Amino acid sequence: MKNHLISFGIGLAAGCFGGLIGLGGGIIMVPLLVGLLKLDQCRAHGTSLVVLIFTGISGAVTYGYHGQVDWKFAAVLAVPAMLLVTAGAHLADRLPDWKLKKTFGVFLIFCSALLLLKPLLADIIGVLPGFAPFIALAVTGAVTGFLSGLMG
Repeated sequence: MKNHLISFGIGLAAGCFGGLIGLGGGIIMVPLLVGLLKLDQCRAHGTSLVVLIFTGISGAVTYGYHGQVDWKFAAVLAVPAMLLVTAGAHLADRLPDWKLKKTFGVFLIFCSALLLLKPLLADIIGVLPGFAPFIALAVTGAVTGFLSGLMG
């Protein structure tokens, strides 16, 4: 019963934080699953991705209801992400637990830097000429998909 309550708390924290700042709840969920429930790193990543299916759908429906989804950009991001997520997951499965933990730590530092630079990145994408924004989005989708599979 204690693990169920801890799991509920982890889900609540990840959902609130992820929805609030626009980062995947896995950034919160994975360290808590490893630290509090003692899941191995790869299992925590996989568990996080399953949970994110449901939170992603719920969040997307809510944002869509309020007209806050650019469907064209979402499609350009989603297609390469879906193509590369399995490669990231396969790599995560092959890495030793200690190496996956270190990689995840570096990833968290990178995400922190992105949060600080987020306003500047939006301005850069907005001023690219012609089809360059779509190419940038496709590359972003590919990288994001791979990292989602690798990092949960």
